[in-house]
Amino acid sequence: MKALIIYTPLVLSAVLLIGWLSQGDAPVETAAVSSPSPAETADLTTPAAMPGLQAPVPEALPASLRDTEVDGQLQVDAQGNLLITDQLRHLFDYFLATVGEVSQEQAEAKIRAYLRQNLAQPAQTQALDLLDDYLAYLHAVVDLESAYPRAADLDALLAREDAVQRLRASIFSAEAHAAFFAKEELYHRFTLQRMQVMQDATLDAVERGERIEALRDDLPDALRELLLPQLHADLRQQSQALLAAGGSSDELRNLRMELVGPQATERLEALDSQRADWQQRLDSFASEREQIMQHPGLAPTDQTAMLDELLARNFAEHEQLRVRALLDLP
Repeated sequence: MKALIIYTPLVLSAVLLIGWLSQGDAPVETAAVSSPSPAETADLTTPAAMPGLQAPVPEALPASLRDTEVDGQLQVDAQGNLLITDQLRHLFDYFLATVGEVSQEQAEAKIRAYLRQNLAQPAQTQALDLLDDYLAYLHAVVDLESAYPRAADLDALLAREDAVQRLRASIFSAEAHAAFFAKEELYHRFTLQRMQVMQDATLDAVERGERIEALRDDLPDALRELLLPQLHADLRQQSQALLAAGGSSDELRNLRMELVGPQATERLEALDSQRADWQQRLDSFASEREQIMQHPGLAPTDQTAMLDELLARNFAEHEQLRVRALLDLP
């Protein structure tokens, strides 16, 4: 079987999503999955703390996994039952990512061997059953994707996402569904809702920005913190392209509104103003400096004194060091 089956559907921004999903300590903010209290944490343990359950990763690993640590932790409660978290999905994907280097069957066998070596009963059987569900889901996704070809059409994307979520609900328990996919589904929902706002012709740039900003504010902190740097990187790239193409200040403002919202746009415009003021003062200083340096009859000591006075008149003390460095002044 091809490596395609290990990919998640509806990959609207794969790099961003994978980066967030790989954060093992990021909370899953759903009703079904919550962070344990200190009392509950005392009952949790991992194989490393349970004698007889820790074993090395199976030998003969594919080259891509050599000298790496297994991504994903196995946890059980005080009764030895498996704790279902997104870490388990990370573990499955860690081995399944090697499909292509090894066969699908070999990758699955590595996972089963790892679970048997690192879990006692009843957690071992529970983990193996969940692996069977996950593999069945990945196979089913391939068939589902063929029925929903990728397209930029928003209605098609919404229909595919709805079908994927229904597929997950039909295979996994509510607990496993939330643990494995809650983060991903939150991100997809945000992306699709943002697309809906962007395509709403009844909204102007300010209204679009306000609605998108509200959507971001509703996201969990972990996703919002990861999303904002990516949005700013997109904004920087698109702004440069717009200005290079001769875009106007109004077009730049609209772009900012749509990507980062009104509040961030106001901050960026204030920063633009500060930079413009700085550049104007720097250019003015450089021009006057040149006149002083070219003035006939001025002794070097007089030039230095006049430059120091000019620098103090135009720049605050903390700015003067920067000016000296930029213009290579003594």
